[in-house]
Amino acid sequence: MVRLLGMLWLCFTVATVHAKDLTGSLFPTYKLQNQNGDWVSNKNYEGHWVAYYFYPKDHTPGCSKETTNFAQQYEQMKKQGLEVVGVSLDSVESHLSFAKDYKVKFSLLADVDKALSSKLDMVRYLPWPHTRRETLLVDDKGNIVKHYESVDPDTHTQTLFDDYLAIKKSLQ
Repeated sequence: MVRLLGMLWLCFTVATVHAKDLTGSLFPTYKLQNQNGDWVSNKNYEGHWVAYYFYPKDHTPGCSKETTNFAQQYEQMKKQGLEVVGVSLDSVESHLSFAKDYKVKFSLLADVDKALSSKLDMVRYLPWPHTRRETLLVDDKGNIVKHYESVDPDTHTQTLFDDYLAIKKSLQ
């Protein structure tokens, strides 16, 4: 029994270790389907700034709140030159329902085989396989300029947008 508890503790501890800071890295190449079944890759965003937000699961409270906030600010973000892309391990069908429920006009990528999420060390396996709730701000050359490892679904969207505007202003 003690051995079993020790193994469970070890699994839980390993599963909660956070990914390394990816700031300064090149965003990896990918090709995934979005909620509409369209294939999306890095090429779709060449020359654009992109906020890739990884979230654990469609239709859960925190993910719904975060996605609602992105959906509400998306047009303003896009006018300022920032594209938004959501990523989780959920299916295309799940994403389609989620996008309809929360009026999402940007791509939600279905990383069902964990190809992109694994490259970024975003996958957690306990208590079920899902992505970490983290965001990567990627510049127009494909470089990760900011990695948000700790995300509050209620306030993150505004924090990200404010940071993006400040970074863009500092580059002028």
